[in-house]
Order: sequence, then C-alpha cells, then structure tokens
Amino acid sequence: MEKLLSKFKYIIIILLALIMIYIFSTQYTNIREVVEDKYNSQQQLVEKNIIQTVNYINDAYKIAEQQLNAEMREYSELMVEKYRDNPDVNSWDLEEMQQNFSGYDIYIVNRDLKIIKTTYQEDLGLDFSKFGSFATVLRERMTGSEFEVDRIDISTQAGEIKKYSYMPSPDNQYLFELSVSIEDQYPSFQSLNLFKEAAALTSEYELVEDIAFYSVEPINHQVAKLRNSKKPYLNPDVPEFEEGLARQAVINNSLQENSRNIEEIQHSYRFFPALVSDDENEQGWNSYVVGIVYNDQIMQSEIIGHRKLFAVNIVLLAALFAGFIAIVVYLLKKFEHQAYHDKLTGLANRKYFVEEFKKLKEKADFSGNNIGIIFIDIDEFKEINDNYGHDMGDRVLKSIASRMENSLKADDLKARMGGDEFVIALSDLSSKDKVIKVTKRLVRDLKKPLFVDSKEISISISAGVSFYPEDSKDLEVLIKNADAAMYKAKRKDIDIEKN
Repeated sequence: MEKLLSKFKYIIIILLALIMIYIFSTQYTNIREVVEDKYNSQQQLVEKNIIQTVNYINDAYKIAEQQLNAEMREYSELMVEKYRDNPDVNSWDLEEMQQNFSGYDIYIVNRDLKIIKTTYQEDLGLDFSKFGSFATVLRERMTGSEFEVDRIDISTQAGEIKKYSYMPSPDNQYLFELSVSIEDQYPSFQSLNLFKEAAALTSEYELVEDIAFYSVEPINHQVAKLRNSKKPYLNPDVPEFEEGLARQAVINNSLQENSRNIEEIQHSYRFFPALVSDDENEQGWNSYVVGIVYNDQIMQSEIIGHRKLFAVNIVLLAALFAGFIAIVVYLLKKFEHQAYHDKLTGLANRKYFVEEFKKLKEKADFSGNNIGIIFIDIDEFKEINDNYGHDMGDRVLKSIASRMENSLKADDLKARMGGDEFVIALSDLSSKDKVIKVTKRLVRDLKKPLFVDSKEISISISAGVSFYPEDSKDLEVLIKNADAAMYKAKRKDIDIEKN
C-alpha cells in the first residue's frame, strides 16, 4: 500500500507540473505571436514605403523621359547631319554645339570604344571596351543604324541621375552619345532621393539593419551595388551572397529570401525587384533590386525577455524533474551499456552482436546485399602480456578496438568475443569482393605498430571471413566458419583467409 501511495503521489506531482507548464507555455505562445506580428507588420510597412518611393520616382522619371527622348533624337539627328557635311569630328567645336543642345553633354566614341571628344572632360579617354557586356551593347549600337536611348539611370563615374542616348554615324565609324543630368534639367527631382528614404526608414525601425539598392545588367545579369557618396557609384564588388539574391530576384521577378549569421547574430535578407521591365524595347536597360537586411536579434531579444519570465515561473519545477529524469536516464543507459558492451574496450559484447545481427539480416534479405563476418585474432598476444604486463595488454586491446572504430563505418557491428578475439559484421556491401577489400584495409590499419608509453609494439593480425547468406544463414555457424578460416590463415602465415 505504501508503494502504491508513493506512486500516486508522484503521479499527482507530475500532473500538477504538466498543468502549470501548459498554462505558462500557452501564455508564452500567445505573447510570442503578438511580438512576431508586431515585427512582421513593421517589416511590411518598411517594404511598402520603399516600394512606393521607388515607384513614385520611376513614374516621375517616365514623364520626364517623354520630353527627353524627343529632344535627344532631335539633337542626335543634327549631329548626323553635321557629320554628313563634315566627317572630320576632331575639327568639331563641341562647346559651341552644346550651347544649342539645352544642357546636354556630347560624347564621340570611336570604333575602339574610346571617348575621343567630349564636353564632359572627366570622361575624355574613357575606354568602354573594358566594360564587359556594356561594350557588347555599344558595338551593336555602333554597327546599327537606329537611334537608341537608355532609361534614366545612375552614372557610374559621376554619381548623378543621368539619361543617355546613342546614334551611329552613317558610315558606322563613330557613335554619337548624349547625356543629360536629370537634377540639372528638373531641379524638383532633387527631392526624390532613394538613399534619403532608406536612411530614414533604417533610423526609424530598429529591426532594419540596412536598405541597399542593386543594379542588375540585362545580358549576363552582373550585379552592382549603388552607392550614394563614393566613387564608383555603381560598385561591382558585391558579396557573393547578396549578388545571388539580387540576380535571382531579377531572373525570377520575385522576392528572394535567405538568412545568415553576422558576428553570431542572425540576419534575414529580403531582396525584391523594384524596377524590372518585360518590354522588349527595354531589354538593354538595367533592372533594379531593393535589398533589405533585418536584424532578427531585435525581435528575438524581446521574445527572449518573455521567455525568461516564463522560465522563472517553472525553473524550480523543471530543475526537479530534469534532475530526476536525468538520473533515471543515466542509470538506465549505464545499465544498458554495461549489459551490451565490453567493459575494457567499449565494443559490443556477444549478446548485443547477436541481437543487432538480426536487424542486419532483415536488411540484407530485403536489399540482396552480402554480410561479411570477420573473425580477428591478435597473433602472439600472450607474449605481449608476458613481456610488457597485463596492463599493457589491456591498453593494446583498447588501441585495437579504437582502430576498428576509426577504420569501419558506424553501421558495421564490432564486438569483442573475449581475450584477443574480435568479430565484425560488415553490412550493405553488394559483393564478396567488397567485403574482402574492406577486410584487407582493416587488417592493414590494425597491423600498424602501436606506440604506448614510448614503446613500439609490433602487431600481427590473423583474420577469417565467412559470408551471409552463402556460407550459412545461422550466425553461430558463420562465426564458427570465420573462426576456422582465421586459424587456417595462421597456419598459412597469411593475414586473411576466406571460408
């Protein structure tokens, strides 16, 4: 009766503990959901704001482009007419032409893709042939006959928002290029600043670590990162992780998400396309991606604060049961290990080997693979005990067992049968040749000299092999056959003998 009451007492304690844990965990789950909803809402608001800003700026640029496209075509055609009258471009007075071109800069690019004449002196001598895919686009435009215009974009060298147009000379010897600064042409555009909006959002929301903008070119999808105040304003040195997200955002025209640890703090990356055109006429224009990095630690810190409160409420109870369970588990595992493993080497004993072999048989019967039974004996082990003592002999056995563990797969059964004899079951091998191959490698590893307390001990190994199911389906018979083969190897003075 006393034992029954004791059991009943423990049941009541466990039930009360489970009820308390359930109540506290439910409260914690609800609080966690509230916190997660708060930060998810902030995240959505940040992304909505930045997309609205991008779209607003894009719409404003589109309106401006209608006028600029017409002007650029008109001025480009005037340059073509001038070339027909005077093909010696070196004699042209570009500054005089510029006065009639309403604030446009003029560039003349030769067939080597170098700027040989320009009103924008900082770009004089610039070699576009080193610009990869852009050089390919320029060559196509130079060999064509059509007027081409780019979308309003950021200038790599100047960091200004500019628009460019291209018109080949009639003989395709030159490319006439025009550029115009949008903010100079339309001063009101100076208030449309993506970087300023990004900085404001980053400052307002603690979870926002960074908001960046990426340009993805249309041919090879090379990625560059836009910078606000440092040349080059399009920086091609983008970390591989960010580059992949930006590229996939454009290719798939969809949100790309991933996460990584920065200084042991997890950050979430969300990259989404901001300006990606499906218009065939715009296939030469770069696409743009917004990349936002969120510091997950901000939300986690708040959740952790609530979690600590939850932990305080149950810590004593949890400690009590954790300690009790740990002791029980430890004792059970210890007893189980002692019952199934060799005390000296830590390898399985015969009882465990027999039970586990049943599982290997079922697996082999299903897959049609072989099982190799290897019986291993340390030659002249008695002399090691006699010459160095039994303590040294025990250390040799431990070393041999350790070599077996390192040389074989974890799934292979390894057991000490007693004394200096070991049995191994090699599983999941498709042929007997593979069993022999593994056995040879194992014996080679076991035969290497041992160094114990600065003493070199030579090791000689004899091994016998039998095969399931060919030799027998009975484990005892297989072990007996492998044992017999091992003694045959000893008599022949060889390492391995098959049954």
